[in-house]
Amino acid sequence: MEFLKIWRIIVRRKWIIIITFLIFVATVIAGTKIVTPIYRGEAKILIETSDTISSLMSSLGLATQSKRTSSGEEDIYETDIALATIRPILEKLISNLNLKDRKGKVLKPDLLVKSSILNYISPQPYIEVEQHEESDILIIKSDSTSPQEAAKMSNELAALYIDDRLQSTRESYKSARLFIEDLIKDVKGKYYESLLEKKDFMIKEETIDLQSESNKLLDYISDLKNDYKNNEILIAQADENVSMIEKKLKEKEYASTVTINHLETKLNDLLVEISGRKIEFTQEHPDVLQLNREIDTIKNILKDKAEVVFNDTEIPIGPIYEDLIKELKDAYINRGAGKIRGDLLKRYIEASKDDLMKIPTKKIKQVEIDLSLSVHEDVYKSLLSYLTQVGVAESMTLSNIRLVEPAIEPDKPDFPNKTLNYILGIILGLFWGFSLAFFIEYIDNTIKSPEDIKRIKSLTVLGTISKTKQLKNRNAISNLDPTSPVVEAYRTIKNSIRYASVDKPIKSLAVTSSVEFEGKSSIALNVAITLSMEEKSVIVVDMDLRRPSIHKFFKISNDIGVTNVLAEGLQLEKTIVHTGIKGLDLLLSGPIPPDPSRLIESQRVKDTINTLKERYDMVIIDTPPALAVNDAIVIGAVADGVLLVIESERATFSMVEHVKEVMVKANLNLIGVVLNKFKVHGAGYYHHYYSNYYKK
Repeated sequence: MEFLKIWRIIVRRKWIIIITFLIFVATVIAGTKIVTPIYRGEAKILIETSDTISSLMSSLGLATQSKRTSSGEEDIYETDIALATIRPILEKLISNLNLKDRKGKVLKPDLLVKSSILNYISPQPYIEVEQHEESDILIIKSDSTSPQEAAKMSNELAALYIDDRLQSTRESYKSARLFIEDLIKDVKGKYYESLLEKKDFMIKEETIDLQSESNKLLDYISDLKNDYKNNEILIAQADENVSMIEKKLKEKEYASTVTINHLETKLNDLLVEISGRKIEFTQEHPDVLQLNREIDTIKNILKDKAEVVFNDTEIPIGPIYEDLIKELKDAYINRGAGKIRGDLLKRYIEASKDDLMKIPTKKIKQVEIDLSLSVHEDVYKSLLSYLTQVGVAESMTLSNIRLVEPAIEPDKPDFPNKTLNYILGIILGLFWGFSLAFFIEYIDNTIKSPEDIKRIKSLTVLGTISKTKQLKNRNAISNLDPTSPVVEAYRTIKNSIRYASVDKPIKSLAVTSSVEFEGKSSIALNVAITLSMEEKSVIVVDMDLRRPSIHKFFKISNDIGVTNVLAEGLQLEKTIVHTGIKGLDLLLSGPIPPDPSRLIESQRVKDTINTLKERYDMVIIDTPPALAVNDAIVIGAVADGVLLVIESERATFSMVEHVKEVMVKANLNLIGVVLNKFKVHGAGYYHHYYSNYYKK
């Protein structure tokens, strides 16, 4: 059902659709032919890192930019796109290719990459860089009115961009190299200062390896302590020997001479000296051996001197006493030497401990110097290594951008695309044609079909008259085939009028419309003709005293009529016109009066209509439009009923409703409406019926 409604709208508004479609298509065709063609050149560049260079750089310890690959996240290379269209590169491009704007002046860089709808109307060179389908490829698109210029722009921009990136990389390496060289000079000076500081420290402290010296001191102190313990044991043994020998010799006294005392003193000195030497040197040292020989010599002299002394005093000394005295002397000597040796060992131990305690302080200072030296040495070596690497990288720098597909001269313009434009023109033409048709249908509040009339409360559709060429130019149905659809439609109206008021038959019927030219006169006359076909006497009265038209259907004079009867009192018999149609008479309007309303409102109108009702079976009165003047309301009050004629697709709902309200207020008997000039495509069944008939 909805499809049928849409189809009716399409058929009804077909000319709007056709005209709109033709306008759009014609505009697109004309615009496509008039517009200046624009050619597009496309160059593709790949952004990557060469595997060979990457491997070489890695072997040198240099990090290279890893190849960027597409991932789940959107990667559109905003930085690369922006760098490809920076002002310096665009200025070089404009200068190299001598690019001009639409006014013939040197093109400005910002206009070269600025998109504008004006570029399609009045083209000028234009460049756009975009990522190719989330890959590592950038497409450089260039538009120009010249295919050669379009290709050159893309290729030249690609070359300039690759060269710019290469120079930028080299400048980066150069800047790094100069920076490292400056650092090397500074670090080298600090490194040499640290070396000199360590040298001065070693000379001042008279040391080479503090750890080794510390270990030797510890071993030396340990040996001194062991010697000291052994010396204490010897002293104790000497004390014990002295006590024991003195006990044995306590009854014997002996004297010593000055010589003996001197020798004993000398012996003691030698013993003290050899004790010190033994601390510093080994037993086999030449100095120690020499002292031992001197000690043995003095001991022998003392032995001989003692015998002399004893011999002089003639004191008899037995062998036992002689040995005791010798042992006593040895014990004294050993005890004295032990005490002296012990004191020396104590001093050496304390001195060694003092030296050992100074080592941590020296160690801290040495560690500080070594740490500073190590830091400067490491930095210096690293900088030298980096300098070598950067130098190699600088000398073999290659661009990670390369041209993979140069632009070629296009053989056809990119804009306008004639095929696409024509297709779009057809689609848009149809779209706007249908849109405009449905929009007009939406805002159109005219009555188009009987279904629309049913929407107005208390209105009855008595019939529908289609719009056909047969009734054009005021043709009456008397000239048509009695079996034609139009005649059948009027028969339907006649029957509807008959059954509209069964209780009170209608003898007089006023026919009116909302506005002029809705076909009320034609309806009135043809309904009368239909009634006359039933051998009834019918008269048509033309009461439209402003624009009479009934006489035009029969092409007769309108000199005498209703106005003569109403204004001059002329007898009806002299004004009635007999037509060639059996049973049909006419009462024309006559001359147009100066004040039609005064005549219409006179009592003679009512009397005239009543007289006609007595003489004829039906009196049909053609009245002026109801919205134009009040005549139809006045005459409708005299007639038995009123028939309202509505022109399809002209009369609006508001107009009809207003007429109905006026008639209701005037207590008129509005028996129904007739839809005139109804287009048969408006409803399916009408269309089917009329189409089949007219095809015969």
